[in-house]
Amino acid sequence: MYGKIVMGLAFLAVGGTIFGGCKKETPEKPAAPAQAPAPTTAPPAEVKTGEALFRQHCTVCHPDGGNTINPQKTLHRKVREANGVKTAEDIIKTMRTPGPGMNKFDETTIPDEDAKAIADYVLNTFK
Repeated sequence: MYGKIVMGLAFLAVGGTIFGGCKKETPEKPAAPAQAPAPTTAPPAEVKTGEALFRQHCTVCHPDGGNTINPQKTLHRKVREANGVKTAEDIIKTMRTPGPGMNKFDETTIPDEDAKAIADYVLNTFK
C-alpha cells in the first residue's frame, strides 16, 4: 500500500514538472493525499536513491542524460567535463545556481544530501 502511495506521489511530481515547464523558478510540490494512512515501517531506501531523485527532479529536461533546453550541454561525461563540470560539487553548484533555462534547485527544494545523491548518480550513470 505504501509503495503505491509513493509511486502515485512520484507520478504527480513528474507530471507537475512536465506541465509546469522547465523554466519555472520554483517547482511546485504535489499536495499529500488528504487522509493517507501512516506507514507502519520506515520508507523504503529506494525512495531516496540518486536515481529516484534524478527522475523526480531532472528527467523532464535531462532524459537519458540529454538536455531538452540546450542540447549542447548534456550530462554525459565528455560534454560535462568540456563545460567544467567534473565533480559532484560542480553538479551541485550548477543545481544551486544554474544557467539560463534551468530551474534553480535550492536547499529547500533539494536538500544537500539529496543533491549529493543526484550528483553521484549523474557521475556514475552518464559516462
